[in-house]
Amino acid sequence: MPSTVTDSSESSPSMKRWTIVDDMADAMFPSKEVAKERSFAIFGTRTRFVIMVLVLFCLTIIWSNILTFNFAIVCMVPDNKTTNSKFHEFTGSEKSIAISVVAAAALAGNLPVVLLINKFGIRTVFTVLGFLSGAVTFLIPFTIHHGFGYLLVCRVLQGLAFASNFPVIGAFVARWSYHKQNGIFVSSLVAYVQLSPAITNPVSGALCDSLGWPSIFYVHGGATVVIFTIYALVYRNNPGKHPMVKQVEFDKISRNKVSPMNKKAASKVPYKAILKTPAIWGIWFASIGNFVLVNTVFLFSPTYLSQVLDLKTTSTGFSSALPPIGQFCVKIIIGFISDKIHFLSETNKFRMFNTVAFVGSAILLTVLGFMGTEHKSVNVLLLTLSTTILGAAAGGFYKAGPVISKQYSTFVTGNLSLGLTITMLILPAIISLFAPQNTQEEWRNVFLFVSITLCLMNIVFVFLIQGEPCWWTEEDSSTPSSTSQRKVFSIDAPSTDNTSARKSTTSTVHSLNHDLNSII
Repeated sequence: MPSTVTDSSESSPSMKRWTIVDDMADAMFPSKEVAKERSFAIFGTRTRFVIMVLVLFCLTIIWSNILTFNFAIVCMVPDNKTTNSKFHEFTGSEKSIAISVVAAAALAGNLPVVLLINKFGIRTVFTVLGFLSGAVTFLIPFTIHHGFGYLLVCRVLQGLAFASNFPVIGAFVARWSYHKQNGIFVSSLVAYVQLSPAITNPVSGALCDSLGWPSIFYVHGGATVVIFTIYALVYRNNPGKHPMVKQVEFDKISRNKVSPMNKKAASKVPYKAILKTPAIWGIWFASIGNFVLVNTVFLFSPTYLSQVLDLKTTSTGFSSALPPIGQFCVKIIIGFISDKIHFLSETNKFRMFNTVAFVGSAILLTVLGFMGTEHKSVNVLLLTLSTTILGAAAGGFYKAGPVISKQYSTFVTGNLSLGLTITMLILPAIISLFAPQNTQEEWRNVFLFVSITLCLMNIVFVFLIQGEPCWWTEEDSSTPSSTSQRKVFSIDAPSTDNTSARKSTTSTVHSLNHDLNSII
């Protein structure tokens, strides 16, 4: 009888289908035990850095998809090869609206995206939004030919996808970063803001000259689908479930983290306490100053270089890539240096790096504003240096967010996107007001406005910032059950207490270990 049952089950098509489905589910979402059985740590104990690079490329392509429009309009000309082709020539106000609507969508989507990430994790949410960004980017040439309204729909969807970038950084650092390497992780991931134009601008210039402006969107849309397919297959929300993470690396990642004991506790973000913390507002105000310069240079430098300095399309592409490349390199270096400096307190390190970044950029931009256009290479150099030195902020407000908010970094760091989106929303109108004819004299006012904003926001940051984790990241003594809901654990060294605890067979200890493993 047993053999008959076995034979019938093996020959049953429905059973085979269920077996295939179970195998697929187990491959995509394995339990921690299954993941460890299949462990193949081909990167040794450095898998977290490989995953970090993958996430960096995902963040980069999301931002690049938004920047494609800003470069495409520089080289966009009517297609005269076919008499039936339609072309929409954008007015100045339409260009501003097409840029601002992305920011408005990202601003509106910020909180919903944070809530979705807290509930489902970044593997699911970021993958869906990544594919969305790639699809609508691929469709933009078609929407341009069929009407401005269709283009705005695509730009809104690009903005919604972009709303995930900074929350993803916060969630990833909280889960995957070793606490002594927070600086290098944060500086590397936020460098997507610079890496995107560094890649997109020269590539777009070459594509525009060789294949025409629509190819800019086709290439970026296709690249997005490829990158996020790899991300969906490789990434895990829990490093403990990743088949390439050895136990040694997982133990290192887990050190000095405050771990909620269950998913319900993990979702309880102390929003009121966070919003009443001055240091958090200092970080958010600093992000506004930072992104005033970033968006001015990265969104409008093609216009400045082509219309003010009268550079050709290819030269514009490569010249506009220099500032983000310089800032990208500085961010990585500063992130490493910040982790290695031990003779200064965290508070003073935050203040020092942020001041160097903001004040240094303001001085160089002021000099650029009073330059003429006779020595174009000097103009490009000053623009590059003013943006490059801003990379020192990686050791300032960028690093401060995850350090002082710890397990709630998804919300605190995620809201840095508010600085980016708010400035993206208002800058087109400000630049149109200050530089309607795009002359060097008019752009002087733009550069002075940016310089003053940088200095003011740095003053706010220096006065409000702190270097220690905020009180609401620790055990909440105001509630009786707080000690049972959150634990601080460290595995820097074994202890006799831990040994005896491991020997205990009580259900409480087994439940604790199970919950910790499922959350970390």
